[in-house]
Amino acid sequence: MTSISASKLYKDIACPFCTLLCDDLSIRNDKDKLTVERHGCAKAIKNFERNEPKVNPTIHGENVSMDEAVNHAASILRSAKQPLFAGSSTDVEGSRELMALAEKSGAILDHVHGDAMMNNTLVLQNKGWIMTTLAELKNRADLVIFIGTDASSRYPRFFERLIWDQPSLAGLKKNARDIVYIGDGMDTRSGTSPDGTKPSHIKCNNKEINETVSVIRALLNKVDIQTDSIKPRRLTALKRLCERILSAKYGVIVWDAAEFPASDGDIIIQTISELIKELNKSSRFAGLSLGGNNGGTSFMNVCAWQSGYPMRVNYSEGYPYYDPYSYSTKKILQENASDALLWLSSFDTSLGIPRTDAPTIVLSRPAKRPAHEAEVYFPIGVPGIDHRGNLMRTDNVVSLPLKKLRDIKLESGSEILNKIRQAI
Repeated sequence: MTSISASKLYKDIACPFCTLLCDDLSIRNDKDKLTVERHGCAKAIKNFERNEPKVNPTIHGENVSMDEAVNHAASILRSAKQPLFAGSSTDVEGSRELMALAEKSGAILDHVHGDAMMNNTLVLQNKGWIMTTLAELKNRADLVIFIGTDASSRYPRFFERLIWDQPSLAGLKKNARDIVYIGDGMDTRSGTSPDGTKPSHIKCNNKEINETVSVIRALLNKVDIQTDSIKPRRLTALKRLCERILSAKYGVIVWDAAEFPASDGDIIIQTISELIKELNKSSRFAGLSLGGNNGGTSFMNVCAWQSGYPMRVNYSEGYPYYDPYSYSTKKILQENASDALLWLSSFDTSLGIPRTDAPTIVLSRPAKRPAHEAEVYFPIGVPGIDHRGNLMRTDNVVSLPLKKLRDIKLESGSEILNKIRQAI
Protein backbone atom coordinates (compact mmCIF):
# COMPACT_ATOMS: atom_id res chain seq x y z
CA MET A 1 0.00 0.00 0.00
CA THR A 2 1.35 3.43 -1.00
CA SER A 3 2.01 5.74 1.96
CA ILE A 4 0.52 9.21 1.93
CA SER A 5 4.07 10.35 2.68
CA ALA A 6 5.30 9.22 -0.75
CA SER A 7 5.81 12.00 -3.32
CA LYS A 8 2.46 12.69 -4.93
CA LEU A 9 0.72 15.49 -6.80
CA TYR A 10 -2.83 16.27 -5.70
CA LYS A 11 -5.02 18.15 -8.20
CA ASP A 12 -8.29 20.05 -7.84
CA ILE A 13 -7.73 20.65 -4.14
CA ALA A 14 -10.08 22.95 -2.22
CA CYS A 15 -8.33 25.62 -0.17
CA PRO A 16 -9.88 26.05 3.32
CA PHE A 17 -8.16 29.33 4.21
CA CYS A 18 -10.89 31.67 2.98
CA THR A 19 -14.54 31.06 2.22
CA LEU A 20 -14.15 31.36 -1.55
CA LEU A 21 -12.94 27.75 -1.21
CA CYS A 22 -11.03 27.87 -4.50
CA ASP A 23 -11.02 24.22 -5.60
CA ASP A 24 -8.47 24.19 -8.43
CA LEU A 25 -5.17 24.05 -6.52
CA SER A 26 -2.39 21.59 -7.35
CA ILE A 27 -0.35 20.58 -4.31
CA ARG A 28 2.61 18.25 -4.11
CA ASN A 29 3.42 16.14 -1.07
CA ASP A 30 7.06 15.15 -0.83
CA LYS A 31 7.68 13.28 2.42
CA ASP A 32 4.86 15.20 4.11
CA LYS A 33 6.23 18.57 3.00
CA LEU A 34 3.56 20.33 0.95
CA THR A 35 4.23 22.66 -1.98
CA VAL A 36 1.55 24.62 -3.84
CA GLU A 37 2.39 24.19 -7.54
CA ARG A 38 -0.59 25.89 -9.19
CA HIS A 39 -3.31 28.43 -8.40
CA GLY A 40 -2.21 29.26 -4.89
CA CYS A 41 -2.63 32.79 -3.56
CA ALA A 42 -0.24 34.12 -0.91
CA LYS A 43 -2.61 33.02 1.85
CA ALA A 44 -2.82 29.48 0.47
CA ILE A 45 0.94 29.15 -0.01
CA LYS A 46 1.65 30.39 3.51
CA ASN A 47 -0.76 27.93 5.10
CA PHE A 48 -0.24 24.83 2.96
CA GLU A 49 3.55 25.11 2.99
CA ARG A 50 3.83 25.89 6.71
CA ASN A 51 6.09 23.53 8.64
CA GLU A 52 4.09 22.48 11.69
CA PRO A 53 6.11 22.47 14.92
CA LYS A 54 6.02 19.24 16.89
CA VAL A 55 4.18 19.94 20.12
CA ASN A 56 2.33 17.77 22.61
CA PRO A 57 -0.85 18.14 24.64
CA THR A 58 -0.12 20.09 27.80
CA ILE A 59 -1.60 20.81 31.20
CA HIS A 60 -0.37 24.10 32.66
CA GLY A 61 2.38 24.08 30.00
CA GLU A 62 3.71 20.62 30.92
CA ASN A 63 3.66 17.83 28.32
CA VAL A 64 1.13 15.10 29.06
CA SER A 65 -0.45 12.16 27.26
CA MET A 66 -3.58 12.62 25.18
CA ASP A 67 -5.64 10.65 27.72
CA GLU A 68 -4.45 12.85 30.59
CA ALA A 69 -5.32 16.02 28.67
CA VAL A 70 -8.74 14.67 27.67
CA ASN A 71 -9.61 13.68 31.22
CA HIS A 72 -8.48 17.02 32.63
CA ALA A 73 -10.50 18.94 30.03
CA ALA A 74 -13.54 16.78 30.81
CA SER A 75 -13.18 17.49 34.53
CA ILE A 76 -13.13 21.26 33.86
CA LEU A 77 -16.34 21.09 31.83
CA ARG A 78 -17.95 18.64 34.25
CA SER A 79 -17.59 21.06 37.15
CA ALA A 80 -18.34 24.28 35.22
CA LYS A 81 -21.74 25.89 35.71
CA GLN A 82 -21.57 28.02 32.55
CA PRO A 83 -18.91 27.10 29.97
CA LEU A 84 -18.28 29.26 26.90
CA PHE A 85 -17.23 27.67 23.61
CA ALA A 86 -15.64 30.34 21.42
CA GLY A 87 -13.27 30.63 18.49
CA SER A 88 -15.21 27.74 16.93
CA SER A 89 -12.90 27.81 13.91
CA THR A 90 -13.43 24.39 12.38
CA ASP A 91 -15.12 22.48 9.57
CA VAL A 92 -18.61 20.96 9.41
CA GLU A 93 -17.61 17.81 11.31
CA GLY A 94 -15.85 19.83 14.01
CA SER A 95 -18.90 22.09 14.34
CA ARG A 96 -21.17 19.10 14.84
CA GLU A 97 -18.94 17.72 17.59
CA LEU A 98 -18.64 21.15 19.22
CA MET A 99 -22.43 21.43 19.37
CA ALA A 100 -22.76 17.92 20.77
CA LEU A 101 -20.25 18.76 23.51
CA ALA A 102 -22.00 22.08 24.19
CA GLU A 103 -25.32 20.32 24.62
CA LYS A 104 -23.82 17.80 27.04
CA SER A 105 -21.92 20.39 29.10
CA GLY A 106 -24.53 23.19 28.95
CA ALA A 107 -22.27 25.64 27.12
CA ILE A 108 -22.78 28.89 25.21
CA LEU A 109 -21.63 28.85 21.55
CA ASP A 110 -20.07 31.78 19.66
CA HIS A 111 -17.58 32.25 16.81
CA VAL A 112 -14.46 34.39 16.57
CA HIS A 113 -16.17 36.38 13.78
CA GLY A 114 -19.51 36.35 15.58
CA ASP A 115 -20.00 40.13 15.70
CA ALA A 116 -19.75 40.55 11.93
CA MET A 117 -21.78 37.46 11.09
CA MET A 118 -24.53 38.43 13.52
CA ASN A 119 -24.84 41.87 11.90
CA ASN A 120 -25.74 40.09 8.67
CA THR A 121 -28.04 37.66 10.42
CA LEU A 122 -29.96 40.36 12.28
CA VAL A 123 -30.80 42.03 8.96
CA LEU A 124 -31.90 38.73 7.45
CA GLN A 125 -34.08 37.98 10.47
CA ASN A 126 -35.53 41.48 10.61
CA LYS A 127 -36.62 42.21 7.03
CA GLY A 128 -35.00 39.67 4.73
CA TRP A 129 -32.82 40.31 1.71
CA ILE A 130 -32.18 39.37 -1.93
CA MET A 131 -28.86 37.58 -2.40
CA THR A 132 -26.95 35.92 -5.22
CA THR A 133 -24.27 33.24 -5.51
CA LEU A 134 -20.68 33.27 -6.70
CA ALA A 135 -21.74 31.45 -9.87
CA GLU A 136 -24.43 34.03 -10.67
CA LEU A 137 -21.96 36.86 -10.10
CA LYS A 138 -19.39 35.24 -12.39
CA ASN A 139 -21.82 34.42 -15.18
CA ARG A 140 -24.29 37.31 -15.23
CA ALA A 141 -23.19 40.48 -13.43
CA ASP A 142 -22.39 43.41 -15.75
CA LEU A 143 -22.19 45.90 -12.84
CA VAL A 144 -20.48 45.05 -9.54
CA ILE A 145 -20.49 47.61 -6.73
CA PHE A 146 -18.14 47.03 -3.77
CA ILE A 147 -19.27 48.86 -0.65
CA GLY A 148 -16.73 49.15 2.15
CA THR A 149 -14.58 46.31 0.83
CA ASP A 150 -12.17 45.74 -2.03
CA ALA A 151 -12.75 41.97 -1.72
CA SER A 152 -9.24 41.06 -2.84
CA SER A 153 -7.54 42.00 0.45
CA ARG A 154 -9.37 39.25 2.34
CA TYR A 155 -10.17 37.00 -0.63
CA PRO A 156 -7.08 37.22 -2.87
CA ARG A 157 -8.44 35.34 -5.91
CA PHE A 158 -11.87 36.99 -5.98
CA PHE A 159 -11.31 38.92 -9.22
CA GLU A 160 -9.30 36.17 -10.86
CA ARG A 161 -12.00 33.57 -10.22
CA LEU A 162 -15.21 35.58 -10.45
CA ILE A 163 -14.77 38.86 -12.31
CA TRP A 164 -12.18 38.55 -15.05
CA ASP A 165 -12.44 34.79 -15.55
CA GLN A 166 -13.90 33.33 -18.72
CA PRO A 167 -16.15 31.88 -20.07
CA SER A 168 -19.50 33.30 -18.93
CA LEU A 169 -22.78 31.41 -19.36
CA ALA A 170 -24.52 34.70 -20.16
CA GLY A 171 -21.96 35.49 -22.86
CA LEU A 172 -20.33 38.38 -21.00
CA LYS A 173 -17.07 39.44 -22.59
CA LYS A 174 -14.00 39.57 -20.36
CA ASN A 175 -13.97 43.38 -20.19
CA ALA A 176 -17.74 43.87 -20.20
CA ARG A 177 -18.15 44.58 -16.49
CA ASP A 178 -18.29 47.91 -14.73
CA ILE A 179 -16.56 47.88 -11.35
CA VAL A 180 -17.40 50.52 -8.74
CA TYR A 181 -15.94 50.99 -5.27
CA ILE A 182 -17.61 52.96 -2.49
CA GLY A 183 -15.48 53.57 0.59
CA ASP A 184 -11.95 54.42 1.59
CA GLY A 185 -8.67 52.64 2.31
CA MET A 186 -9.23 50.16 -0.51
CA ASP A 187 -6.81 48.48 -2.87
CA THR A 188 -8.63 48.99 -6.16
CA ARG A 189 -5.93 47.60 -8.46
CA SER A 190 -7.75 44.28 -8.93
CA GLY A 191 -10.72 46.19 -10.32
CA THR A 192 -8.76 47.23 -13.42
CA SER A 193 -9.98 45.16 -16.36
CA PRO A 194 -7.65 43.11 -18.59
CA ASP A 195 -7.81 45.85 -21.26
CA GLY A 196 -6.70 48.48 -18.72
CA THR A 197 -10.06 50.09 -17.92
CA LYS A 198 -9.88 51.43 -14.37
CA PRO A 199 -12.78 51.08 -11.92
CA SER A 200 -14.81 53.97 -10.56
CA HIS A 201 -14.12 54.90 -6.96
CA ILE A 202 -16.46 57.04 -4.86
CA LYS A 203 -14.47 57.86 -1.75
CA CYS A 204 -16.05 58.17 1.67
CA ASN A 205 -14.96 57.02 5.10
CA ASN A 206 -16.65 54.16 6.94
CA LYS A 207 -18.82 56.49 8.97
CA GLU A 208 -20.23 57.98 5.76
CA ILE A 209 -21.09 54.70 4.01
CA ASN A 210 -24.65 54.51 5.32
CA GLU A 211 -25.29 58.14 4.37
CA THR A 212 -23.83 57.55 0.88
CA VAL A 213 -26.02 54.51 0.23
CA SER A 214 -29.03 56.49 1.49
CA VAL A 215 -28.24 59.25 -1.04
CA ILE A 216 -28.21 56.65 -3.82
CA ARG A 217 -31.66 55.47 -2.70
CA ALA A 218 -32.91 59.06 -2.61
CA LEU A 219 -31.56 59.86 -6.09
CA LEU A 220 -33.13 56.73 -7.57
CA ASN A 221 -36.44 57.74 -5.99
CA LYS A 222 -36.05 61.28 -7.40
CA VAL A 223 -35.83 62.91 -3.97
CA ASP A 224 -34.18 66.33 -3.88
CA ILE A 225 -30.81 66.28 -2.13
CA GLN A 226 -29.68 69.20 0.00
CA THR A 227 -26.46 70.25 -1.70
CA ASP A 228 -25.00 71.48 1.56
CA SER A 229 -25.32 68.00 3.12
CA ILE A 230 -22.98 66.24 0.68
CA LYS A 231 -19.86 67.22 -1.20
CA PRO A 232 -20.74 68.37 -4.76
CA ARG A 233 -18.08 66.15 -6.32
CA ARG A 234 -19.42 63.08 -4.54
CA LEU A 235 -23.00 63.96 -5.44
CA THR A 236 -22.04 64.21 -9.13
CA ALA A 237 -20.34 60.80 -8.95
CA LEU A 238 -23.38 59.27 -7.27
CA LYS A 239 -25.70 60.66 -9.96
CA ARG A 240 -23.52 59.02 -12.63
CA LEU A 241 -23.61 55.77 -10.66
CA CYS A 242 -27.40 55.91 -10.52
CA GLU A 243 -27.54 56.21 -14.30
CA ARG A 244 -25.36 53.11 -14.61
CA ILE A 245 -27.47 51.24 -12.05
CA LEU A 246 -30.62 51.89 -14.06
CA SER A 247 -29.01 50.56 -17.24
CA ALA A 248 -27.55 47.41 -15.69
CA LYS A 249 -28.90 44.04 -16.80
CA TYR A 250 -27.73 42.26 -13.67
CA GLY A 251 -26.15 44.25 -10.87
CA VAL A 252 -24.54 42.94 -7.70
CA ILE A 253 -23.61 44.83 -4.53
CA VAL A 254 -20.78 43.21 -2.57
CA TRP A 255 -19.92 43.87 1.08
CA ASP A 256 -18.06 42.28 3.96
CA ALA A 257 -19.70 42.86 7.34
CA ALA A 258 -16.34 42.53 9.10
CA GLU A 259 -15.17 45.75 7.40
CA PHE A 260 -18.09 47.86 8.64
CA PRO A 261 -18.02 49.59 12.06
CA ALA A 262 -19.16 46.98 14.58
CA SER A 263 -21.51 49.42 16.31
CA ASP A 264 -23.74 50.11 13.31
CA GLY A 265 -22.79 47.44 10.79
CA ASP A 266 -26.31 46.01 10.82
CA ILE A 267 -27.76 49.45 9.99
CA ILE A 268 -25.47 49.79 6.94
CA ILE A 269 -26.36 46.28 5.76
CA GLN A 270 -30.06 47.04 6.27
CA THR A 271 -29.76 50.17 4.11
CA ILE A 272 -27.97 48.23 1.36
CA SER A 273 -30.57 45.46 1.50
CA GLU A 274 -33.45 47.91 1.19
CA LEU A 275 -31.72 49.55 -1.80
CA ILE A 276 -31.47 46.16 -3.50
CA LYS A 277 -35.16 45.44 -2.87
CA GLU A 278 -36.15 48.77 -4.42
CA LEU A 279 -33.98 48.15 -7.48
CA ASN A 280 -35.70 44.82 -8.11
CA LYS A 281 -38.99 46.59 -8.72
CA SER A 282 -37.76 47.59 -12.19
CA SER A 283 -34.46 45.73 -12.77
CA ARG A 284 -32.43 42.78 -11.56
CA PHE A 285 -30.10 43.34 -8.62
CA ALA A 286 -28.76 41.18 -5.81
CA GLY A 287 -26.41 41.29 -2.86
CA LEU A 288 -23.37 39.19 -2.05
CA SER A 289 -22.05 39.20 1.49
CA LEU A 290 -18.48 38.01 1.86
CA GLY A 291 -17.34 36.64 5.18
CA GLY A 292 -17.30 33.57 7.36
CA ASN A 293 -13.57 32.84 7.22
CA ASN A 294 -12.06 30.45 9.78
CA GLY A 295 -14.99 28.10 9.28
CA GLY A 296 -17.53 30.76 10.25
CA THR A 297 -20.01 30.03 7.46
CA SER A 298 -19.88 26.31 8.21
CA PHE A 299 -20.28 26.84 11.96
CA MET A 300 -23.29 29.11 11.52
CA ASN A 301 -24.99 26.68 9.15
CA VAL A 302 -24.42 23.71 11.45
CA CYS A 303 -25.85 25.70 14.37
CA ALA A 304 -28.93 26.50 12.31
CA TRP A 305 -29.37 22.88 11.20
CA GLN A 306 -29.06 21.43 14.67
CA SER A 307 -30.52 24.08 16.98
CA GLY A 308 -32.73 26.21 14.74
CA TYR A 309 -30.65 29.27 15.63
CA PRO A 310 -27.58 30.89 14.00
CA MET A 311 -25.09 30.41 16.89
CA ARG A 312 -25.00 32.45 20.13
CA VAL A 313 -27.13 29.79 21.76
CA ASN A 314 -26.98 28.60 25.37
CA TYR A 315 -27.57 24.96 26.32
CA SER A 316 -27.42 25.49 30.10
CA GLU A 317 -31.13 24.69 30.50
CA GLY A 318 -30.90 21.55 28.40
CA TYR A 319 -32.26 23.17 25.23
CA PRO A 320 -30.89 25.88 22.88
CA TYR A 321 -31.76 29.42 24.02
CA TYR A 322 -30.82 32.16 21.51
CA ASP A 323 -29.65 35.67 22.39
CA PRO A 324 -27.55 37.45 19.73
CA TYR A 325 -26.53 40.23 22.13
CA SER A 326 -25.99 38.67 25.55
CA TYR A 327 -24.08 35.65 24.24
CA SER A 328 -21.25 37.43 22.46
CA THR A 329 -17.80 36.28 23.58
CA LYS A 330 -16.72 39.82 24.41
CA LYS A 331 -19.76 40.56 26.56
CA ILE A 332 -19.62 37.27 28.45
CA LEU A 333 -15.94 37.66 29.30
CA GLN A 334 -16.32 41.32 30.25
CA GLU A 335 -19.06 40.38 32.70
CA ASN A 336 -17.20 37.29 33.99
CA ALA A 337 -20.34 35.32 33.14
CA SER A 338 -18.48 32.12 32.28
CA ASP A 339 -16.47 29.81 34.52
CA ALA A 340 -14.75 27.83 31.74
CA LEU A 341 -13.61 28.68 28.20
CA LEU A 342 -13.05 26.23 25.36
CA TRP A 343 -11.28 27.85 22.40
CA LEU A 344 -11.13 26.03 19.05
CA SER A 345 -8.92 27.26 16.19
CA SER A 346 -8.23 24.78 13.38
CA PHE A 347 -6.89 27.05 10.62
CA ASP A 348 -5.12 30.13 11.97
CA THR A 349 -2.57 30.27 14.81
CA SER A 350 -2.77 34.07 14.97
CA LEU A 351 -6.31 34.24 16.37
CA GLY A 352 -5.87 35.81 19.78
CA ILE A 353 -7.15 33.69 22.65
CA PRO A 354 -9.23 35.92 24.95
CA ARG A 355 -7.85 36.59 28.41
CA THR A 356 -9.95 35.25 31.25
CA ASP A 357 -9.47 34.09 34.81
CA ALA A 358 -11.61 31.04 34.07
CA PRO A 359 -9.93 27.70 33.25
CA THR A 360 -9.19 27.61 29.51
CA ILE A 361 -9.12 24.62 27.17
CA VAL A 362 -7.46 25.33 23.82
CA LEU A 363 -7.58 23.16 20.69
CA SER A 364 -5.53 24.75 17.92
CA ARG A 365 -3.29 24.22 14.95
CA PRO A 366 0.22 23.61 16.35
CA ALA A 367 2.18 26.74 17.23
CA LYS A 368 5.84 27.20 18.13
CA ARG A 369 4.66 28.68 21.39
CA PRO A 370 1.66 26.62 22.46
CA ALA A 371 -1.00 28.37 24.46
CA HIS A 372 0.70 28.09 27.84
CA GLU A 373 -1.90 30.40 29.36
CA ALA A 374 -4.35 27.57 28.71
CA GLU A 375 -4.91 25.08 31.48
CA VAL A 376 -5.24 22.36 28.84
CA TYR A 377 -3.82 22.55 25.32
CA PHE A 378 -4.36 20.18 22.37
CA PRO A 379 -2.52 20.50 19.03
CA ILE A 380 -4.94 19.54 16.26
CA GLY A 381 -4.78 18.86 12.53
CA VAL A 382 -5.93 21.26 9.83
CA PRO A 383 -9.05 20.31 7.85
CA GLY A 384 -8.07 19.89 4.22
CA ILE A 385 -4.44 19.14 5.08
CA ASP A 386 -4.25 16.65 7.94
CA HIS A 387 -7.71 15.12 7.64
CA ARG A 388 -10.77 15.02 5.45
CA GLY A 389 -13.72 17.31 6.04
CA ASN A 390 -16.28 19.65 4.53
CA LEU A 391 -16.65 23.44 4.47
CA MET A 392 -19.47 25.76 3.40
CA ARG A 393 -18.67 28.48 0.88
CA THR A 394 -19.31 32.15 1.63
CA ASP A 395 -22.54 32.25 -0.41
CA ASN A 396 -24.04 29.47 1.76
CA VAL A 397 -25.12 27.30 -1.19
CA VAL A 398 -22.20 24.91 -1.68
CA SER A 399 -20.40 22.52 0.65
CA LEU A 400 -17.02 21.39 -0.68
CA PRO A 401 -15.08 18.29 0.40
CA LEU A 402 -11.59 18.67 1.87
CA LYS A 403 -8.91 16.04 1.31
CA LYS A 404 -6.19 14.66 3.54
CA LEU A 405 -2.83 15.58 1.98
CA ARG A 406 -0.29 14.42 4.56
CA ASP A 407 0.02 12.28 7.67
CA ILE A 408 1.92 13.90 10.54
CA LYS A 409 -0.11 12.12 13.21
CA LEU A 410 -2.32 15.00 14.29
CA GLU A 411 -5.85 14.20 15.39
CA SER A 412 -8.70 16.35 14.15
CA GLY A 413 -10.55 18.78 16.38
CA SER A 414 -13.72 16.69 16.01
CA GLU A 415 -11.93 13.56 17.23
CA ILE A 416 -10.63 15.27 20.36
CA LEU A 417 -13.95 16.97 21.08
CA ASN A 418 -15.62 13.57 20.82
CA LYS A 419 -13.11 12.10 23.30
CA ILE A 420 -13.80 14.91 25.77
CA ARG A 421 -17.56 14.41 25.40
CA GLN A 422 -17.23 10.68 26.04
CA ALA A 423 -15.11 11.37 29.14
CA ILE A 424 -17.62 13.74 30.78
